Amino acid sequence: MSARGERRAEGFALILVVWFLVLVGAIGAYLVANGRAESAIAHNIRAAASAEALADAGIARALANQTDAELANRWKLDGAPHLLALPSGQIEIRLADETRKINPNLAPDTLLAALFEVSGLDHSAARRLGAAVADWVSAQTPAQDDAAKPDPYRAAGRSYSAPHAPIESLDELGLVLGMTPEILTSVRPYLTIHAEAAAPDAKVAPLVIQRALALAAKAAKEDSDEEDASASPPAAPAGQAAAQPAAGTAPPPAAVPGAKPAASADMRMIEAQVTARSRDGGVFVRYAVLKLEPQGSKAYSVLDWRRGTLDARRGK
Repeated sequence: MSARGERRAEGFALILVVWFLVLVGAIGAYLVANGRAESAIAHNIRAAASAEALADAGIARALANQTDAELANRWKLDGAPHLLALPSGQIEIRLADETRKINPNLAPDTLLAALFEVSGLDHSAARRLGAAVADWVSAQTPAQDDAAKPDPYRAAGRSYSAPHAPIESLDELGLVLGMTPEILTSVRPYLTIHAEAAAPDAKVAPLVIQRALALAAKAAKEDSDEEDASASPPAAPAGQAAAQPAAGTAPPPAAVPGAKPAASADMRMIEAQVTARSRDGGVFVRYAVLKLEPQGSKAYSVLDWRRGTLDARRGK
């Protein structure tokens, strides 16, 4: 072989060696990067699990506090944060009275409309949505005259109709005609399916619900005044008192006929929200609704148990 041929052979061998080294380097870089990614994923999973365990421990801590025999040791159900430092991280516990919220399965449409209105909807849209929610949860069948009317859900292109039954989850309200994710997000902190009264006590309700109760009472009075004016009953004879109270003195929305009474003081329903931050960077929010048995008992029931969000609004 000539010297020129030998140089060509050596150059080709050098190129092969270089390409082999490049390939080996690429494979090594891929393995290192993939190993780092897998390690980061494993770290995140471990951190999330640690934070979730901390959050669940926070629920247990809240239960222990609320069943303490000494009433003075119990935290108030006012949504105030209670910070606890643990060896594996930190937890923040907020407790609130679940009965301070509005139950759409029991509330009248005037109260629902008022809640939508104080949350930002205009008056007409709020009344339509309140009526739609009340129709969705109502067990009553449509009137005979309305049987021939088209189904508004089918007319709107929905594949379903109003079930006319109580909802089992607040998420179901997202199916109501006129409801949007934004509206549901704004009112969800003030709704519950666990309260047993048609409306909460205004004295202890959150400010938003207090405004809704006042607006609903005003709307009910105006509607009653309009009905009274249209009926135009004859005036009572002079010197004789009226036998019935004026129609304008309608009871507030909380006094709805047939509504279940509010839970007794011995039976408490507590909304617990625990935000846990583990030392390795994990964050987890646990949301639970707990029903505590009468005083002196450690028994309780879990009515709701789910993962919460950091930016969730709280009904204070």
